[in-house]
Amino acid sequence: MVWLAFLQIVIGIIAIEFPSFKYLVYAHVFLGLVILGLAHYNNLQIKKTEAPSRLKRIVKSTAGLATLQIILGAVVFVNVLGVGVPFVGVISILHLMVALAIITQASSVATAYDMWEDKEYTK
Repeated sequence: MVWLAFLQIVIGIIAIEFPSFKYLVYAHVFLGLVILGLAHYNNLQIKKTEAPSRLKRIVKSTAGLATLQIILGAVVFVNVLGVGVPFVGVISILHLMVALAIITQASSVATAYDMWEDKEYTK
């Protein structure tokens, strides 16, 4: 999920920089939906484990952020299609900020979960 989120951000930047590459917008949308699914899948799977509560809370908030991200992205996408959306600049910045939060939290959980699984945590 971390590398997909990274690729998603890179594709988004390229799509903004080169608007003639319209297919990149659709690739960005597709990856967003994949990340949304992965975030919720990870949340469900980690809930079933004995992982520390802190990891479970971070995974749950990451899934919530992924859901918010889809909503923000849909508003930006509607604007890209030509429908005038008020405050689209602010929404775009929020979209970027949430993307950075998702990649940060996903990488944090990936590392912490591996450490927990390998019994590197101490109580």
